[in-house]
Amino acid sequence: MTSHASNGALLESIRLLVDRQAEAWRRNNFDLAAGDWLPHGVLISPGGEFPASTLRATMHEFHASFADLQIEITNLFASPDGTKVAIEWLWSVTRRRDGVRGTTADAIIVDLVDGKILSWREYFDLAGSVEA
Repeated sequence: MTSHASNGALLESIRLLVDRQAEAWRRNNFDLAAGDWLPHGVLISPGGEFPASTLRATMHEFHASFADLQIEITNLFASPDGTKVAIEWLWSVTRRRDGVRGTTADAIIVDLVDGKILSWREYFDLAGSVEA
């Protein structure tokens, strides 16, 4: 049985991982979050499937089209063993080509293996997104 103290430490380590991922995207600096990914990890979103090995380039490509990224984490849950994480965040960006700003509500399910990201699956509606 997991004690409250060890459960608190587990949740804190997961929160720090999620914060690093958000900060890496905000700053267009994959190096901030690269250590959280397994070499064969994958990010899956309505925009496609991105192996960990391509995330640096994916971030750069994103930031070429969008600016002023803000991410607000609104909910964070983890399974008792820390292998499954659920995140809700608000992703706000400005589209560079026309200056339109939008906020997208994003739900994310993460699978962790030994504290590293195996899969990061994002669920959001592209129909209402400035990224569509």
